[in-house]
Amino acid sequence: MRKFTLTIGLAAMLPVAANAQRYLGIATSNWSGTNSLYLNPANIADSRHKFSIDVISVNAGVDNNLAKFNAGDVASKLFNDEDLKSAFKYQDKEKFSLMAPYGEVRGPGFMVSIGTKHSLALTTRVRAFNQFHNFDQSLYKTIVDSTFDPQQSATIRSSEFNWTAHLWSELGLSYGAVIWQNSKNQLKGGITARYLMGAGYISATSNNLNATYQYQNNNAQLVVSNSDVHYSQGGANLNGEFSDAFDNIGTNSGKGFGLDLGVVYEYRPKAQNYKYDMDGKTGITDNSRNQYLLRFSAAVTDIGSLRYKGNNKQVNFSGSGTIVGSEIEDKIDDYDEFRNYLISKGFKADSSTGSATKVYLPTTLVASVDVNVAKNFYVNAMYMGNVADRSRTGNTNYSQFTVTPRYDIRQFSFGLPISYNALSQNLKVGAGVRVAGFFIGSDDMLTFFGDGYGMNMYFGAYVPINKRKPRDSDGDQVSNRKDKCKNEKGVWEMQGCPNPDKDGDGILDKDDKCPDVAGSKTAMGCPDADLDSVADAEDRCPQEAGLVAMQGCPDRDMDGVADMDDACPDQAGLAQYQGCPDTDGDGLADNKDKCPNAAGPVANEGCPDTDNDGVADHLDKCPVVPGTVANQGCPEVSVEVKKRLAFAATAIQFETGKAVIKKTSHKLLNEIVKILNDYPDYMMTIEGHTDNVGNDAFNMKLSKDRAASVKNYFVSKGISSDRLTTDGFGETKPVANNKTAAGRAKNRRVAMDLKLKD
Repeated sequence: MRKFTLTIGLAAMLPVAANAQRYLGIATSNWSGTNSLYLNPANIADSRHKFSIDVISVNAGVDNNLAKFNAGDVASKLFNDEDLKSAFKYQDKEKFSLMAPYGEVRGPGFMVSIGTKHSLALTTRVRAFNQFHNFDQSLYKTIVDSTFDPQQSATIRSSEFNWTAHLWSELGLSYGAVIWQNSKNQLKGGITARYLMGAGYISATSNNLNATYQYQNNNAQLVVSNSDVHYSQGGANLNGEFSDAFDNIGTNSGKGFGLDLGVVYEYRPKAQNYKYDMDGKTGITDNSRNQYLLRFSAAVTDIGSLRYKGNNKQVNFSGSGTIVGSEIEDKIDDYDEFRNYLISKGFKADSSTGSATKVYLPTTLVASVDVNVAKNFYVNAMYMGNVADRSRTGNTNYSQFTVTPRYDIRQFSFGLPISYNALSQNLKVGAGVRVAGFFIGSDDMLTFFGDGYGMNMYFGAYVPINKRKPRDSDGDQVSNRKDKCKNEKGVWEMQGCPNPDKDGDGILDKDDKCPDVAGSKTAMGCPDADLDSVADAEDRCPQEAGLVAMQGCPDRDMDGVADMDDACPDQAGLAQYQGCPDTDGDGLADNKDKCPNAAGPVANEGCPDTDNDGVADHLDKCPVVPGTVANQGCPEVSVEVKKRLAFAATAIQFETGKAVIKKTSHKLLNEIVKILNDYPDYMMTIEGHTDNVGNDAFNMKLSKDRAASVKNYFVSKGISSDRLTTDGFGETKPVANNKTAAGRAKNRRVAMDLKLKD
């Protein structure tokens, strides 16, 4: 039984579980090189490093939730070759978890910033986990506890436990980039892809283990009942001893890929304070300094697995039987003999050799907030939580919450991580110191000063080449590298040497067209009162900003004619018309054209004469009918027509004392209708008159009604009423003596006259 117990006992000699510590004292520093990408690959984007080279770093530690120990006590017993088991103080717990131990070595690598937004990193790492999760204390103490009597029986029960010891190496490629940025905010993303090379693993998982330890006939034995255990191992030279895995480092007995993904958000309310001018450029961001007030980070690390095949072995033991120590000690190293022995003892053994097994990485969620509380002082709060399935073959981390206050500058940082660990359920205190690229620290160091559940140490070195703001010894905004007068303030235009500017206008004499008179940059050192880039001496409008093409004068309508020369300064026009348009294209500018929208001859002031009667359309009351100038462009009413109208005045007859036209007058009225149609541009007035016979009022009304009757007749024949106006004057306007019958006949009339429309 000694060899069987030794196999497990060597693995469990130290009841410790390293919680995959990640250099928390220095990894949160903004100058930590590639150490920060293991927390979140996005951290390397917009890095404070221009370039960094990883030399080596080592991290190892222990932790558990079963036994307390003192590092000094362990060290003294180890150096004095005493039994280490007496150094541990066991707690009364039925189930416990441990790793013995966790360790990693980070090897050569580098990180490089590409511009201000992108970074690449190449990293190497070797990692080892030896983890017991949910283990039975009675089984552990049977093997390890010095107070246990080997001849005393003990009951061993354990369910849903996972023991995985795993050793592998990694080659990682990381990329980080600024995804989005404005004046106060920045969002970064990052990814790390890793090629995984497995050296070897051993794993035992069980849903149920029920056994009794007995000592009979000078032999230790395990009486097992109703148990189910899955055992597997893989590695090129692994033959029952996990220590053989170290011979396989760098080989690919197992192969796989891993992935880290992360994002980082930074709030930068004072980002403008980190800008400067140098070497002729303005608003340059000083990437050598931290600009954030708050930084939020979230990442999922160690996504992936390794696949072991070839020399991979698996076996499921189930059922009941008795394992005798003296019988099994020579068979434990030989897989086939060990399997056959268990079958001979009544166990059912389902096994396979060469079939593949996946060994999963310890996938972890890492979330943090980093606060710049004062100049160079920060506080980081971080949660690391396990998101891996503990029931499958592989390792897992235990959750913890850490607060790390730190002092952080380019050449030095000091962090004090204070953690609450979900495994041991106690506080852990560490410290990390970095000087340039050298660092040392611990994330759990209380055990060095008293009893504790674990301890951790790390140290390492890298070569940082930091981003720096260019040096400017004389403060003239010309970097020393480009300054020909490093100890004397000058100007960029003179490569940092003093400015030869006699008139003091800020324009170097070599570029100043008026070196003896203070002027403006807009006119190359000459006076330019209106700052329009035309020197006053050449400016036609020196007090009013204008265009260079206009000799310093404005041109509001942009027609190429300066306002001072433009007769139409608010209308784009042509130079030949003093800047005025000629809308109708008749050769007369709109400002002089009486008809700007209709082409006409210059003699008519730009207006057309449609009927060619010598009267322009806009003055022609009959624009489409030729007329006379005297008659405003309308045809003259002929003498014959006038006679006919005069005849009609006395020839139209009405019923006596009425306004009813006699039918005998219709022929005459129709002739008048024809006259109206012949003169469409004329209006007609119709006036009614009577003699003095009868009542004056009656006569007045009768005269109006008779004029209206004539109008109505004309309207009935298609004449527009708008062309006809009527009135009546009764007996007030006689044309003959009413004392005679002949005179009264002349006074009874309807007078009609043609007049041009208004």
